[in-house]
Amino acid sequence: MTPPDPQAGTPPSFFFEPTGLRVEAGDIVQFTFDTPDHTVTAYHPANGFQRRVPENVPPFSSPVVNVGGAWLYRFDREGVYDAYCGPHHVFGMVMRLVVGELGEDAVPEYEATFEGSEDPPVLAPYSREMLEGELDGFSDRNEGTEWVWLTPAEVLDADALDPTRIQEAGTVPFGAVRDELGGDDNQTTTS
Repeated sequence: MTPPDPQAGTPPSFFFEPTGLRVEAGDIVQFTFDTPDHTVTAYHPANGFQRRVPENVPPFSSPVVNVGGAWLYRFDREGVYDAYCGPHHVFGMVMRLVVGELGEDAVPEYEATFEGSEDPPVLAPYSREMLEGELDGFSDRNEGTEWVWLTPAEVLDADALDPTRIQEAGTVPFGAVRDELGGDDNQTTTS
């Protein structure tokens, strides 16, 4: 990853490329990494997060993969899969995969819900409000500090990652998400 320009004050951006991907049930997807220390991890209660994969899909996570490394995963069950990079999740490194043909009634409710639960205790994808609250709670000096990165909730809630759009397009580049959310063109690529 190329470091951001300190003169411009632009933080790096961590993302999967593409950020939205459509595949057929049974397809094996190869995740190849251009920068170090990434995972592909399912949003699943066993991983401490709201279920954002089809029912009966077990939790999955790659090991931490270094530059030039790859990880393979076969998507057997049709549906919508939201995944994140463990080390860079808080910085909005998430993606959405649509597996198979989905009718409008097959788009899961979780696609538009970003609420965790207390029983069992699971987290939703991080929101800007939650992260800014954490900054405020960490130190009085942080009061009023704004989170400068895109958050997982913002990325997954982008219209560009609507499952029907992914299904029609086949792939959705991170640039489409960034443009929609008003991101900076100087942000660096991480995949």
